[in-house]
Amino acid sequence: MKMRFFYIMLCLAAFALGSCKKQNFAEGQLSPIIAVSDLRAIYRGNDVTLTKDNMLGAYQITGTVISRPDSGNVPVGVVVMQNYRRGVLRGISFNLGDLAGTYHSGDSLLINVENTVLKRVNGSLQITGLTQANIQKVSENNAVRVTSASSYSIKQNPDQYENTLVQIKTATVSPAPTFEDTFAGDRFLVNGADSIMLHTEATSSFAKAKLPASATVAGILFVGQDANGGQILQLWPRGISDVSDITAPPDPNVNLGKAPVIITGYINDTKGADGNYEYFQFRATRAIDFSKTPMAVVTCTNAGTAAPNAGDAPGAGWATGGGRTYKFNLTEGTVAKGEFFYVGGSNKRINGPNTTDISSAKWIRAIAYVTNDGDGFGSKSSGLLPNSGNAGGIAIFDGVTVTEASVPVDAIIFGGTGKTTMYNATTNKGYRVADNDRYSSVDGTGAAQPFFFQGTNQYVIPHSTPADAGIFVKLGGNFDATAKTWITPRTFTFLTLSATAGLTDIEGGADGNKLTN
Repeated sequence: MKMRFFYIMLCLAAFALGSCKKQNFAEGQLSPIIAVSDLRAIYRGNDVTLTKDNMLGAYQITGTVISRPDSGNVPVGVVVMQNYRRGVLRGISFNLGDLAGTYHSGDSLLINVENTVLKRVNGSLQITGLTQANIQKVSENNAVRVTSASSYSIKQNPDQYENTLVQIKTATVSPAPTFEDTFAGDRFLVNGADSIMLHTEATSSFAKAKLPASATVAGILFVGQDANGGQILQLWPRGISDVSDITAPPDPNVNLGKAPVIITGYINDTKGADGNYEYFQFRATRAIDFSKTPMAVVTCTNAGTAAPNAGDAPGAGWATGGGRTYKFNLTEGTVAKGEFFYVGGSNKRINGPNTTDISSAKWIRAIAYVTNDGDGFGSKSSGLLPNSGNAGGIAIFDGVTVTEASVPVDAIIFGGTGKTTMYNATTNKGYRVADNDRYSSVDGTGAAQPFFFQGTNQYVIPHSTPADAGIFVKLGGNFDATAKTWITPRTFTFLTLSATAGLTDIEGGADGNKLTN
């Protein structure tokens, strides 16, 4: 019986093997086209001649041109093409010399790359040895894909973005430009603690255009080399149309002075869902036109797992970005002296879902932060401020350029008193204080103490309780708008809001903010 069973199994195995021979997939025809992502992977640090052997039988690449030779902001003689294949977008450049002007953004190309050389030229990965005979233009005026990315993402994986069209949203230009500065040359586009270089050739069509203080900038990402052979990441806009959401530099003829705005309240734990419902209340101590003198609001959250710098103080203070800090640029609208205004989530309800619509209030900036990153830094989040157990904060800055060294014109901290994620005395990292009613950048002896939880800067507004009650935190006090001093410091009141509460409840009352003079 055993022998008979063995014989049956042997026959079945032989039949299976015979079937495999009949289904010989190796006899199928290989694709002549290799994805650009696979082509880039062939390069391992040394020049490599491309052959059918190292391209697994392929000899062609295809893609869409993204460079614009007429703008003048592309390396001389270089054409850049990107390819979206198998769900992956990758790019490659090739040097055609005088023939480069033949190809324009939107051209679809089929290129024979057999026997050409893949190499890095001044840090940039290129295909060399091509002639016009290698290139077939398939069509023109095709749509070009743009990838949104942060400076942090690009720095983490430059190979993914090199030679592709990348957009960096609401980035701050550094060093901060003046009214007279132009695009020509090199600046940095700053996202939180990270930045990449913004490069514009002096001969480009937009070299003399005025440089913004912040903007959303698209361009081709090139990898270059510095004088020491180090890697430089450069974003080359293809024209002025690649620059949008422009914020001009502050008007040099207008000085906001000390404490032009004070923080007068906030809601961090609305009734029900918090996403896109948190907001922050401010009061102007002078008239402000934000289109001429922009400002920025930054929030922070400091759970032990919040990154970057998880479990430690923020590496770039209020400008750390990621899951630690989130920025709102105030670049439009006006406020009168003494007027309350609001910044926060896009839903503009007083206390979460199904409560009073307060969109009629003076809103200077609102973002659907559940699905959108902040203006320049900060990752999208279901909630910007902590609800319990950890410290959170709100700060407002003069201008939209916020760096580690930036000092807010006003700032408050609430919630937990744990210092580990707030201030690191060894590395001297943390959130910088504003000189206001509760905090000071120097102590009584004149010694520097620029951070929260350093020296005498220990004041913390407690967390509102109970959780999920819909409590607006009113910050009172009396501020002298002429002398720019606090007559009486701010105290806090936890105001539990009903579904029908209105603006008079959060802007008025004996426990609300008083503005004198």
